[in-house]
Amino acid sequence: MDNVVFKPWLGKNCNSTKILILSESAYSWHDDHGNIQDPPPSHPKKALLWAIKKFPRRGYFTSMSRALCRRETPTLEQMMETWHGYAYTIYVQGTVGQGARKRPNAQQWKHASDRFLHLIEELRPLKVVVTGLDMWNHHMPDTSVQLDDHLQAYKLSDGTLVWCLALPHPSNSRQGFEWKRIGERIHLFKAAKFPRRK
Repeated sequence: MDNVVFKPWLGKNCNSTKILILSESAYSWHDDHGNIQDPPPSHPKKALLWAIKKFPRRGYFTSMSRALCRRETPTLEQMMETWHGYAYTIYVQGTVGQGARKRPNAQQWKHASDRFLHLIEELRPLKVVVTGLDMWNHHMPDTSVQLDDHLQAYKLSDGTLVWCLALPHPSNSRQGFEWKRIGERIHLFKAAKFPRRK
């Protein structure tokens, strides 16, 4: 599954908001029959919709749904409406191995870095919410413009700036992911007016 390229979830209103949410990686799992399942190209959409239906199952999408909806127990309808305002995808392509504790290897990080620049050229978001400080600080391509350590921009080929807000990983409260505070940061980032050109 090393050659899998994930197809982003494109919420029905994401063309008006132009915000991409970027998670770090995906892993393989055992199905109900004990067979190993690798994440398919459609995994961003399938994982998101599955997790919304299983809310409040612990994990990435529960924390992000709380932050994005700015509610501890959003309804299914509130989560669907909110996620439809965003595009969502996974940075590292394919699987990192079996189980949630697996980490990407150096080759996967490098491939992800190269792919990410092509992805933002294709999707042309104006803003990206990067969920994972390890990914942001060590494994993403260098940015063109810096406002601070966690607010920077990439420049597309036509000069358009894509602004990124880096946040702690939603599954790691020890690194500072607290859904109310993160929800407020995302809300402010979403509303902020940034320069479109350098």
